[in-house]
Amino acid sequence: MRFNQRASSKHRRRAAVAAQIAVCSTVILGMGALVLDIGSVYTTQTELQATADAVALAAASELGGNAEDPKAAAAEVASRFAGLNQVQGQAAAVSSVDLEFGRAVYDSSSGKFIFQPDPANADAVRIRVHRVADGSQVVVPFLFAPIFGLSCMELGAQATAVLIPRDIAVVIDLSGSMNDDSELRHYKRYQGEQGDWRDGIQVNLRDVWCALNGPAPSRPYIPGAEDETEYADDTGPTIGVMSTWGQPIVPETYDPVADTGSDASGKGLWYLKKGVNVSAPTLAPVQASLAARGYTADEIACLVSGSQDSSTTLWRNRVATILGLATWRSGRPGGMSGGDGDAKVEDAELVWLPYPSFRSSGGWTWANFVEWVGGSSQMTTTNPNFQYRYGLKTFTNFLLENRPRYNQTNILWQTPEQPLQAVKDAVQAMTDVILGLDSLDHMSLEIFAQTARHEVDLTENLQAVPDRLYRMQAAHYDNYTNMGAGLLTAINELTSSRARSASAKVIVMMSDGKPNIDENGNYGGEGAPAIVEWVKEVAQQAADLHIRIYTISVGGDADQDLMSEMATIGGGQHFHAEGAPEEYSDQLELIFRTLGGRRPVALIE
Repeated sequence: MRFNQRASSKHRRRAAVAAQIAVCSTVILGMGALVLDIGSVYTTQTELQATADAVALAAASELGGNAEDPKAAAAEVASRFAGLNQVQGQAAAVSSVDLEFGRAVYDSSSGKFIFQPDPANADAVRIRVHRVADGSQVVVPFLFAPIFGLSCMELGAQATAVLIPRDIAVVIDLSGSMNDDSELRHYKRYQGEQGDWRDGIQVNLRDVWCALNGPAPSRPYIPGAEDETEYADDTGPTIGVMSTWGQPIVPETYDPVADTGSDASGKGLWYLKKGVNVSAPTLAPVQASLAARGYTADEIACLVSGSQDSSTTLWRNRVATILGLATWRSGRPGGMSGGDGDAKVEDAELVWLPYPSFRSSGGWTWANFVEWVGGSSQMTTTNPNFQYRYGLKTFTNFLLENRPRYNQTNILWQTPEQPLQAVKDAVQAMTDVILGLDSLDHMSLEIFAQTARHEVDLTENLQAVPDRLYRMQAAHYDNYTNMGAGLLTAINELTSSRARSASAKVIVMMSDGKPNIDENGNYGGEGAPAIVEWVKEVAQQAADLHIRIYTISVGGDADQDLMSEMATIGGGQHFHAEGAPEEYSDQLELIFRTLGGRRPVALIE
């Protein structure tokens, strides 16, 4: 009996274990099926969300493009990108009913952008992905869930992408080189050690002269050949007795020697060399001009003779008198009283001509002009025949090259000095594009030369930036090129309390890319390795702060390599504009229109 009881007990235990195993196996199998169900849902949902994110970003980017109908373009891109993504092994599908257009509205309390339906002014799109290419709903069939009455689950995903509003620091080179393309020294340029010359760019120096007495150029300025310019029928101010422009400045072929002679013959320069008698072809027009002003034959003979030029001062005074910049009270027999009667044109015997209104107080003198043309300059380095040749060309060039600051010549901002005029018009073009987008972008203006200055705070009043820039001139404050300081000023503004935490941060820098001032504000030479490295270090600082840098190199002699490297460091893009004014004006406008619409895209939900 005992044996049978033990056998029966073992049997009962085995039966219980078997039952437990059966129950557990069912649970385990069920759990496995449930895991498969959950995994299938998770995988499908992940595929849907990835598709929705990609489609939303692609569609939103079209809202900032140049399509005639941005929303139609966004819908087309959404459909195409959906088909490139797989959900459950099939191509996903998005139709127009799955798109909702709206605007990104900045919530100052959260520092984030939120979606607000507004199809009329769309800069954001909300996408729902829940179908595949045959139009069927995305469904996940269940293995275990049917015991709970659930045979499948319909899935979908949603994403919202917006064109992120930008805080844009516009950084402009206002060094002296930003009027170089208007100067005589650039009608041709020396290149290489072999003494070869290459074509320069069109020098629009006549337009600058015309604008000295107004009107201010239209905005944007219409550059081009002299028969196309808005100044074709205009003339600039007469300076002393210099009233005729002379021959057009045709690149490479212009010759100052051939432009020397009589106003009546269409020539624009007089040759008045120190210690040398005035000779043909300058002699006859000089004699006629002096006689018309009442000088006697004796006084004229003294003035055209170089025999008394024993000092720079005496030569300068003689030339100033010939040019009508001063009146000589010689004291000679029959001449004007007031002098000692000798043949020398001395300081005490001169009455200087009043200065024009565009000369800032203390900015320069007539004597400065006379001595500059007779000395060595970048103009005479290009062509030594410019030395000692006086006329409206060399006077206007004197202002641009030697007295360009606002506190020297306070009207150059309203002349089309190049490449700065093209830069101004390009900034206006970008502003117009951004205003047309109604994109919530803010802009600031930073400028640099030897020093960098913050000119306009980040503002929603975008027109304030070109308005201020239009009233500035090359070398407005000072002359040299401190690119690193310009970048630092932009970084400071983009990290200030005026910057919005949720906005994209962008620097747009325009320069000839030839820095010559180091981090201590000292002149170190153009393109000095240490200065270049410092500029790159500052660009890296911007990149570390997630500030994107776009660079535009301008001017006939720009360093494109450095400007390109700065853009690469800053994760942006480099552009270059070159050629004659009408060429790079068009190029810059296209570049800035591109940048104006190049808004970053981001997911906000």
